[in-house]
Amino acid sequence: MIEVLDPLSKIAGVRLALLVAPDGVPVCVRGKHAQENQAGTGEDTDSLSALATGWLSDLSRSVAPLSWNPPQRVVLRAARGTLVMLAVPGAVLLAICDRGVSADELRLPMEGAVARMQRILRGMGERPTSPDPDATLPGGALPSRASHQEAGSESTDNWPAQSPAVTGQD
Repeated sequence: MIEVLDPLSKIAGVRLALLVAPDGVPVCVRGKHAQENQAGTGEDTDSLSALATGWLSDLSRSVAPLSWNPPQRVVLRAARGTLVMLAVPGAVLLAICDRGVSADELRLPMEGAVARMQRILRGMGERPTSPDPDATLPGGALPSRASHQEAGSESTDNWPAQSPAVTGQD
């Protein structure tokens, strides 16, 4: 997941970029202070991750009685910087910015990071390629009935009604 956070962490003014599980456990940390965090001299990413996801969960529970959707993007501005959170299915993307950086400047890069993450996760779930030439059609298209008939495959118009085992005919 480093390739997801690297472009985001290299934006001017971004101190730290984190990918966090919904329960508050940091999955990946990148940024100018990431090495300091691992040495224990910088901001504590474990505590930050837990605090941010807890706050996001509290916000979701607060707006639920109002029949509002849970917040997807949350910005907290403070004296020393800004915390931007983007909730996605199965994770929360956090960015900590220096003072003076607008949270709107991070909207597109954070959405791009989420898109990269989803592409990577989709790629992990794909089945291995088969030797069937129809399985590798461009654009991930499914093979059509016409391509099977041209290749000499049987027609499946009457399947499964023609099968004696299915219809019960002896």
